[in-house]
Amino acid sequence: MKTVSKRKALRKQQKQARKIQHTVRKRKKNHSLGKKLTAEQKKKRSEQLAKREESKQKRRQLNRDKHETEKIKNIQNAISLIFNSETLEKLAKATGFIKRSTGQITAFSFLYIVSFGFFGNGEIALTYLVFGLRTHFNVNVTPQALSKRINSSSSVKFLREILQKLIAVQLKIGLKNSFSETFSMFSAIYLQDSTQVTLNEELSEDFKGPGGVASTSALKLDFIYDIANFVVAKIKITSATINDQTNSKEILTCIKSKSLVIRDLGYFAITVLQSIQNKSAYYISRLSISAHVYLNKDDEEPLDIPKYLEKLHCKGKDSSNIKIYVGKTERFETRLVAEKVPRNVVEQRIKRFKKDRKKEASQQYVEWSGFSIFITNIPEIMFSGKMIMALYKIRWQIELVFKNFKSNVEINILKGTSKNRINSILYGKLITISVMFIIQNYAANIAKDREVSGDKLAKLLKSDNQLHLAIIKNDMSMLLILLEHDIVLVCKQKRKKKTTCEYTEEVLKMEKKSKMKKMTPEVCTECKSEEIYLQIAI
Repeated sequence: MKTVSKRKALRKQQKQARKIQHTVRKRKKNHSLGKKLTAEQKKKRSEQLAKREESKQKRRQLNRDKHETEKIKNIQNAISLIFNSETLEKLAKATGFIKRSTGQITAFSFLYIVSFGFFGNGEIALTYLVFGLRTHFNVNVTPQALSKRINSSSSVKFLREILQKLIAVQLKIGLKNSFSETFSMFSAIYLQDSTQVTLNEELSEDFKGPGGVASTSALKLDFIYDIANFVVAKIKITSATINDQTNSKEILTCIKSKSLVIRDLGYFAITVLQSIQNKSAYYISRLSISAHVYLNKDDEEPLDIPKYLEKLHCKGKDSSNIKIYVGKTERFETRLVAEKVPRNVVEQRIKRFKKDRKKEASQQYVEWSGFSIFITNIPEIMFSGKMIMALYKIRWQIELVFKNFKSNVEINILKGTSKNRINSILYGKLITISVMFIIQNYAANIAKDREVSGDKLAKLLKSDNQLHLAIIKNDMSMLLILLEHDIVLVCKQKRKKKTTCEYTEEVLKMEKKSKMKKMTPEVCTECKSEEIYLQIAI
């Protein structure tokens, strides 16, 4: 009986649904065949639609005010100050990009199309960018007219000024996150590295490439990044022939007291390390095989590091706190931290050497490859050798940043044969990157104990043109509110294998515990607890 009654009820529902559908179809048909609306009816209808739109806007505003925090307001205000139409027009006139007010392309529309127009499609043709101008800004220009504006030197100046302003803004915002709070003993953790972009060979005079098998034209993007605060500190564009050692001094304009600089062999320069120390900052650097090292300041013969470390290893002595003097003439005092590596790591290093240098490794290099050797001015009372090794691994994060640049922003795709065109497109993409870092800085702040993935964030911003719409409407707050609800989507998944940042934080916790065990209340008479003294020591 129950089954029969259920069937009857279902048939009744289906009959009612068919009736409704028939009525809707009939109404649509009658409306299309009916009389046209009078002027008065049209006016009344437009008023009704306007009221509905107004009520929608009010509801959106109420929803925004409900969820908008002080941090979101600050970010929105900071970005609005730069992307404001009036501000951009003034800047465009100051840089010579706009010479008369009758031109169709406005400062804001040009900024949007050159910067965010390429986001998600680095190879997009100017024909489609022109379509974007017409769709979003009602600007009707030909691809040739847009090309002429992009190829001008004034557009390079205009976009460069905006990039500098954005870098200054994100440095000012600088929200804290779990990683920066864990390593609060450092005001910033700077990573410096570079990446090359191959260009058309016709640009070899302006951007010289390494030549040989590689392209005769390429540019180098030198990038200084604060990994603790997700902040771009400095960006420098040069020819690919300029080596990293020449750019190593660029870090000196960024660092402040108690900051940490982590760098690889390409940026090894004793004078720069001395300057970092003079600025009351810290450094961790790989030691160059060609550097002269002395155990005593007055020694005449340099020390054979691998043999010396092998002796210490055989005797079971610690090699994480050796005072040495680096430089044939400088004799710069520093701390050497070394660790013997497994045989398979040595083989990998030798194999990489053969691949990169196209020759067999010398006996000296083979012996040197048996150890991971670093120098630092961080005292042992602050961090052990194991902690120094763990901190150096953070440098790998900048490689992930470059990977994100190339896969999502497609910064390695720069087409054209004009120097100004290359610079304009490059600065446009760097503007997009700077805005993404401001958003990532906020995401890391609200993610709490989770680690934000730059790759996932970029993909989320590309989906449904979320970043494009936020820029066009000059409304970053709504995007940040939505990000807060979907923060899990941009965080790295928790796995058994720890990420570099998780591993570093874990080593720090272990170090704190081991120091706590060694401490006794008598060590510091002024402190009433071991914990307070440990905080002072670290």
